[in-house]
Amino acid sequence: MPEELEVEVYRCFRCGYCRAQCPIFKVKQNESWNARGRIILIKSLIEGNLNASRSVLDRLYCCSLCKACETSCPAVVRLTEIYERIREGLVELKLGPLERHERIARDILAQGNPFRQPKVERSFSYLCKGPREAEVLFFVGCVSAYRKPSIVQSVEKILTSTEIDYTTLGAQELCCGSVLMRTGQNRAVEKLAEQNTRMFKEFGVQKILTVCPGCYLTLKVDYPKLVKDFPFEVIHISEFLHQLLQKGKLRLTKQVGLKVTYHDPCHIGRRFNMYESPRTVLSSISGLKLVEMPRNRENARCCGAGGGVKSAFSDTALKIGVARMEEAAQTKADLLVTSCPFCCINLGDASRQAQLLPVSDLTEIVAEAI
Repeated sequence: MPEELEVEVYRCFRCGYCRAQCPIFKVKQNESWNARGRIILIKSLIEGNLNASRSVLDRLYCCSLCKACETSCPAVVRLTEIYERIREGLVELKLGPLERHERIARDILAQGNPFRQPKVERSFSYLCKGPREAEVLFFVGCVSAYRKPSIVQSVEKILTSTEIDYTTLGAQELCCGSVLMRTGQNRAVEKLAEQNTRMFKEFGVQKILTVCPGCYLTLKVDYPKLVKDFPFEVIHISEFLHQLLQKGKLRLTKQVGLKVTYHDPCHIGRRFNMYESPRTVLSSISGLKLVEMPRNRENARCCGAGGGVKSAFSDTALKIGVARMEEAAQTKADLLVTSCPFCCINLGDASRQAQLLPVSDLTEIVAEAI
């Protein structure tokens, strides 16, 4: 771990304010599963007073990296960065990652996606099979391509209706490597970054449009650190839709008579403060009423899936998702809307288990209103 982050570890004065924010702690109800507990474990590892046992690894990896703990930290400790770097350090020392995360890395490097699906199936749902030269690249992402094709179809309907000249990488698109970055497997992402960047340049791309906040974070923040030349503008679909709306290019002519509540994805919320653009888009849809959950924007609860939690601790992720869906149900909304395919998956799983309101992506609602 870099020396500056070791200093950050010692800046935590164990006040415990983070306990009330941590979604993992709400499920586990044990001190070692919250931010304060993790910092104590990390300090003990640094000082050589603790071995990286499986029990310790579970606690360091069972964190969705949602940054909720940082919203209440009076010392403003860079907690999420510490967790990410300790995971990277564990991998470098061959003490990590967890077996499930290592298997995902093997699948991504072999198949280009974490789902063990053939590469050719990635573009089955695309209208624009691509790739071809275009200024705008719709970077679809693995979850949308293989698990939520309705999002792909919705984005392409929007792009077509607004006459945006765009392309996809089709079946050639590779996983961005987000889950690998969040689980400390940074070296494995370097190859993906180089291959994807080479294709971006080959087809004259200037702007990369993502629907997945994980892809957005990885392409916008991590790729410029991993490749020498990354001259692309990366934009999330919620920002892009807001821009189209402001320019008068997005015409939402159909009524959508629903009461909806909005769930803020952590990666574009607390990391990038992207709170108002999706709400502005939703509020522009005729007949739609937006109601807020008590915890929204920077105080929004995590869906529970990120940071490798859903893949390695699926029961915990589901319990966190159910808690968020119960909060959504209290608003009496007909539908929960979010701007993240992975949030859609976990909250959708939670909704089905608890028999609560359905879940949709922002793009699906916008496409319905066109």
